[in-house]
Amino acid sequence: MSSLKLDSLRDCMEGVLPAVIATVAADGTPNVTYLSKVAFVDSQHVALSNQFFSKTVGNVRENPQAQITLIQPSTGRHLRLDARFERDECAGELFEQMRAEIDAIASLMHMEEVFRLRSVDVYRVLHAEFIPSDVDPA
Repeated sequence: MSSLKLDSLRDCMEGVLPAVIATVAADGTPNVTYLSKVAFVDSQHVALSNQFFSKTVGNVRENPQAQITLIQPSTGRHLRLDARFERDECAGELFEQMRAEIDAIASLMHMEEVFRLRSVDVYRVLHAEFIPSDVDPA
């Protein structure tokens, strides 16, 4: 199956519906957690807001493979990204843009003290596909 183009999937990265990341520790222990924000970076990369990623960060340092699941708001279809951790950014334009978005979310939820952006974690997307479903409109 061919990989979808990230450019055509931006609606899945608007933060309307929560996304999930799954990673695996070196000993095989899985970790799954919700993401506050997944952002389109370019045709090969996405950025994840890192606020609560203690286990995820440890896992991708040992094993950089991850799977990210997004939901397309207009259809409810689930999208799976096979991705590889490349780097974290703690300053710069991408970090500041993500921090502004996370600060706005935190303010709306009255959780400014909890939602502190530690870094923006950048992943290379290796493959993207919609997860087949019996109720898919396509």
